Amino acid sequence: MDATAALHQTNEVVTRLIGGLTPEHREMRTPCDQWNVHELIDHMCSGAHGIAGGLQGQAPPEEQPDFLANGPAAGWVAAEAALEQVATPEILTAMHDMPFGNVPGEAAMAVIVSDAATHAWDLAKATDQELGMSEELAEYALATWQGLVPAEGRDGGGFKAVVPVADDASAVDRMAGYTGRQP
Repeated sequence: MDATAALHQTNEVVTRLIGGLTPEHREMRTPCDQWNVHELIDHMCSGAHGIAGGLQGQAPPEEQPDFLANGPAAGWVAAEAALEQVATPEILTAMHDMPFGNVPGEAAMAVIVSDAATHAWDLAKATDQELGMSEELAEYALATWQGLVPAEGRDGGGFKAVVPVADDASAVDRMAGYTGRQP
């Protein structure tokens, strides 16, 4: 799976999950314990816009916009559109200066897609919705994180300690466990 295919699958999952939200979900805590549902979606939209801007050579804005001013669905549609706009062969094969280093566009896209896929898991768990993620997408996100985030020495910041899962567990459960979530 390449970053563009993973982007499309992730967008479908996240769009469906956001479409299943009710006003009562807004303040619910998520497995990513620093955020409630609203804050988690805002983080996802902010990250998507940040990566899309970085891939276009734009500096981050001085003031963070309110990505969810028109609701989570509209916020995600705009974030998704920003990523789709930069998912071109020219951009994905070129090198880009990102906050995490000078990387190919494909690598930057892999990070934001894997972030969104992981947080889709959080969103599904928090709101008691079916995740509906393909094993292929979960394997993609898992491989991205395994290549970037060592299993040892985590301080609980972006990733908690790995939660052990059975070797024959689903890719979704292995992705969750590797990112410090209890499947």
